[in-house]
Order: sequence, then structure tokens, then C-alpha cells
Amino acid sequence: MASIGYHQRLSERRGDVFFVVAFSFFAFSSFFSDLAHSLGWVHAGNIFADGNLWYGEIAGDRLFLSDPGFLRIRTGISAFIYGPFYLLLVYAFLRGVNWIRVPALMYVGSMVIGVVEYLFWEFSLELPPTHVAVFLAFNLPYLIVPILLGYRMRHDEPFGDTPLPLGR
Repeated sequence: MASIGYHQRLSERRGDVFFVVAFSFFAFSSFFSDLAHSLGWVHAGNIFADGNLWYGEIAGDRLFLSDPGFLRIRTGISAFIYGPFYLLLVYAFLRGVNWIRVPALMYVGSMVIGVVEYLFWEFSLELPPTHVAVFLAFNLPYLIVPILLGYRMRHDEPFGDTPLPLGR
């Protein structure tokens, strides 16, 4: 086992498996759900639109289903900016590369502001979700995981100061 300060394999960083799984799911969500919504396919009758309609119905997310333009912009940012960045985060956690720290912290700030803003709009407009617990179960991970990532990236070299040798 590597000592403190040295890069470790993912199998030795068991907590990081959580981030790999979470960001893999977030990438899937960005590329399929958010892309479809941002392109106006909420009621298009395809598998992606049907997935969005299913979410909107079980979460009672009337704002999402009403398809306002500002929300299309938000989901477009998720599809075209966050989606690729999630793949970069997955790569960084798999390889244990320290250069991801600053971009990750920028992402944390952006996501916290974005999710808080989204929750504000959801609950302050005249279309609050009708199934609040389900709505929060779908949406709070996009606030909680970035906060956990910020904590994980709190050190200057979150994966250690000595890179793994090639082939390890």
C-alpha cells in the first residue's frame, strides 16, 4: 500500500469510487436528459423525451414540464459544458491526477450557485413541484455531490505528491 503523499490506485482510494459512479451517472443525465430538454424535445415522443416526461410526472416538476426558455439554457449548459466535464472528472478520478483540482473547485462553485438558483425558481414561482420528496431525491444529488467534491479537493494535491509509475 502506498504511503500518505503518494498517488494510490483507485482500489486503494475506495471513497473515490463514489465520485466515479456519481460523475458517470451525471454525464449520462447531461447527455441524454438535459440535451433533450435543451433542444426542446420535452414532448417529442422519443426515448429521451419520454424519460423527461416520466421524471416530470413522478416528481411533479411542473416548471420543467412547462419548458421555459431560461430552463432550456440551464439544461443546455449541463448538456454541452458539464456533460463533457463529468467525463473529465471520471478520467481524473480513475487516474488520480492533481491538475483536476482547480477546474473541479470552479465546477463546485458553479454547481452550488446553479442548483440553489434552480431550487429558488422551482419553489418561488407559481409552479412548485407537487411531489417534493421525489423532486428533491432527483435534484439534491447535484448539490450534495459537488459539495463533497469540494471537500475532497481541499488539499493542494488531492491525489498525492508523487505520481504513480507508468503501468501501475
